[in-house]
Amino acid sequence: LLSTRKILLTRSTSRGIKVIMGPRADKHDDVYDRQIRLWGADAQKKMSNARVLYINLTGVTCEIMKNLVLAGVAAVVCDSRPYPEAVREMPCSFFHAEDMESAVSEKGSSQCTVAKSVQPKVEELNPLLAGRNSIEERPIAELSDDFFTQFDAIVASRLTVEEAKRISTSLQKVDEGKLFIVTDTFGFDGCAHLDFGASHKYRRELGKDKLSDLMPVEPYLSMADMMSVPLEGATGRWDKSVPRILVLHRLLMDYWSLVDKPEFVKFAQDWLAINKLSSSALSSDVQDCSLETLGEIAQHPEVSPVCAVLGGILGNEVIKSLTGKGEPANNVMMFSGFDGGCRSFLLKKN
Repeated sequence: LLSTRKILLTRSTSRGIKVIMGPRADKHDDVYDRQIRLWGADAQKKMSNARVLYINLTGVTCEIMKNLVLAGVAAVVCDSRPYPEAVREMPCSFFHAEDMESAVSEKGSSQCTVAKSVQPKVEELNPLLAGRNSIEERPIAELSDDFFTQFDAIVASRLTVEEAKRISTSLQKVDEGKLFIVTDTFGFDGCAHLDFGASHKYRRELGKDKLSDLMPVEPYLSMADMMSVPLEGATGRWDKSVPRILVLHRLLMDYWSLVDKPEFVKFAQDWLAINKLSSSALSSDVQDCSLETLGEIAQHPEVSPVCAVLGGILGNEVIKSLTGKGEPANNVMMFSGFDGGCRSFLLKKN
């Protein structure tokens, strides 16, 4: 990889930086040879020209970013939270304990953001992307709606419901479908909401080297609409009651959004009542889901293997979106570390 750092020429466009291959393009093909054999040269070209925005790094979004950067997809990190306070317990190889302690011991140094601290680590992952990765240190509230539309996909964690709705609304203003993922992990569980965009089309794989005609994602529900679906009625053919992992994700999204967090048990009880859900909505036959235990998980939510597995699955969904190959997961994915299963769930308008 180091020997190929200088083989790329780039040019600026209105939508960002696009890769233009130089006379030594064969080196680029050598690096991505296995990927090109897997999904084709055209798909790899689309990935190499794409940029993904990562909002608020967590263990699962770092796993997604690592996988995609290594695959040749440029990353833009938007995380204005203070470093190292915001990432002390994050299970991610980007943030080493020694580096964090060094940052704390540097007296008089200016405040560093998570985005700034992770920038050199991202650059090291794939020298072929030198000059294409970048960071954004402004808070989400200070960013215009147009900012979000310049990216091919957005992967976010620790968003409030209001922030997710705002980004979703901005993405719906553009013609082309852009993937928007909101995901978090909590204990042995993880959940993701996926919005591929109303105009997204894909080709289903029918066999070796065989693809279907272009198909829309149906039924389609935007991220804003997903976040507005009353949970009390969020059931399905195989789910006669609301999925526990979905309920827990939405509960934690609302809890984490608070600056001055109240006592968790009382907050959860009130939240369940407001959403017309009983305490049984959080019960499980295989793990302790008492409100006291969930309160501890809310304070220390991330487990490394859960982040790694769910991050790998969601990274594949991003590749599906960028290349248009493969049937997407529509529109919620839930992972359980107790049985290792990850399944999709379809949220619908009531």
